[in-house]
Amino acid sequence: MIQAFMNSLWQGGFVVLIAAGLIALVPQRHAATRYTVWFVALVALVVLPLSGIVSFADSSAIPGAVIRTTTVVSQLTSQAVNATGLWIAALWLAGVGVCTTRLALSYVRIAGIMRSSVPAPHLGEGVFTSASIAVPVAAGFIHPIVIVPDEMPGALDRADLECIVAHERAHIRRRDILGNLIQRLVESLLFFNPWVYVIGRQLVKEREAACDDWAVLSSIDPDRYASCLANLARRKTRYPSPLLTPSAIGSRQMLVGRIARLLNGKAGQVKTNYLVVTGAAVIFAALGFAFNTPNGLASGGSTVAASKSNCTADVMVLNPVPPQIPDGYGKTHPNAQASVMVTVAADGRASYLKIVNASSPVIGKAALDAAAHSTYKPEMRNCKAVSGGKYLFHIDVGP
Repeated sequence: MIQAFMNSLWQGGFVVLIAAGLIALVPQRHAATRYTVWFVALVALVVLPLSGIVSFADSSAIPGAVIRTTTVVSQLTSQAVNATGLWIAALWLAGVGVCTTRLALSYVRIAGIMRSSVPAPHLGEGVFTSASIAVPVAAGFIHPIVIVPDEMPGALDRADLECIVAHERAHIRRRDILGNLIQRLVESLLFFNPWVYVIGRQLVKEREAACDDWAVLSSIDPDRYASCLANLARRKTRYPSPLLTPSAIGSRQMLVGRIARLLNGKAGQVKTNYLVVTGAAVIFAALGFAFNTPNGLASGGSTVAASKSNCTADVMVLNPVPPQIPDGYGKTHPNAQASVMVTVAADGRASYLKIVNASSPVIGKAALDAAAHSTYKPEMRNCKAVSGGKYLFHIDVGP
């Protein structure tokens, strides 16, 4: 388990690179699709290291350079984990404990805010106000609601309030509260992995942009909505937003980008292109195939010996046939022995046999017959079976 998560450090680079390449092909106006692709990448970051329990038989389609590079990196990861022993496991568990405790405290805080919030029917159904927050949020997993700061209705005009409520309702309709929870849990599990935070930042960016699209779709003028976001950003934040609640305000830099997107006419598409998302999932599945071939690219046993036995290996006997030796022969010929050099074809058959040594013709013939009828695993070179591998078939006969 620990090594699998450590492998996510280098596997995450592949995941982010592929996701970024796909996102570059998706226009900015398709924020919902871009968000979903990044979410699939987040899931892949967890699933790919754990998929090492699956082994695939054919890796011939994978470039040799990829096999060699990823195998070496995986081997180094394995050696690092083995060298540190239980310390790395203890540190990981401690880090997960701290992160999950932080999430639990956030949940407690959200529950308290929801209990103390006051219904605001004049702002719409399911909208509440609270003195414990400074920015609007969507909260609640089972019965989600929109909560706005209690002074906001008196500080903003009706049009701005409608923009804010529309954005938060979009979080609820898109099930972003649950998505945000999954994101935070993954960040807690892989808190040591910088790729998690690279993906997480993109998720927040595209999630907020997608909700902006929903708000614009609800007959809100994009220019007016951009002005609303700018006004909201100027408000002084007294309390940080709870971790488990999507909020209309992210970082200032991200907010500037959202405003520019609205003013440039790149908002408005709220549907998700599931063809693109399916393509992303297929690519990540193929990446998992590459990581978990018998070459040991990401498996828990990715050692030099494992790599050799799976991709480059000598001949092995699979089912040795016992030699047919006359009854009582061992008593009259103690320490009788024989060796046969077997040349194995690519299909595992013995193509040529030669007696190397034998203590007697009887034992030599028995060894030759046994070697001829045994089955073998052929020599492997670059993950392909080749003919000409040698195997020394040896028998000893005791009294």
